[in-house]
Amino acid sequence: MNKSEQPINFHEELLVQMQPRLFGYILGLLANPSDAKDVLQETNRVILSKMGDFQQPGNFSAWTHKFAYYQCLAFRQKMHRSKLSFDSELIEQLSDAADPINEATEQNLPLLSICLEKLQPKTRAIVADYYYEEEPVSSIAENRNLKQNNVAQILYRARKALFECIQKEARNQHV
Repeated sequence: MNKSEQPINFHEELLVQMQPRLFGYILGLLANPSDAKDVLQETNRVILSKMGDFQQPGNFSAWTHKFAYYQCLAFRQKMHRSKLSFDSELIEQLSDAADPINEATEQNLPLLSICLEKLQPKTRAIVADYYYEEEPVSSIAENRNLKQNNVAQILYRARKALFECIQKEARNQHV
């Protein structure tokens, strides 16, 4: 079995699912989408090289976000001559503010998978196009012969349904 045929393990799959959140976290620290994409790639490279060191079940998000944090600091040091540069203290404050949000979100990832399966196939496909493929609403509308307002409404209803479903599933798990 060559490398491309090897099955992805749970943590690698979780890392794939976390890409939008990791990107958002890095973007929040760097404030430049192009720089954030570069740092995300480097962060993923480092995380994958250290995957065997992960020992804390249930705390994968915090572990990966620490790598992102340090990659942001390294990037900032490398770019210290840039006109716009945040100091390390500000980056640390932004990171600290994001940590509780990331832990809560990670706990709900399995619930999100359950709830996504409950959506209608058409809605689930539009959600996948928008969030996973990062297609703009206009492109989704054009590809599916829908109006942009219709796609926006479907996404709004899907977000609402997913939120309510996750809350219900969380309550059911704690009962």
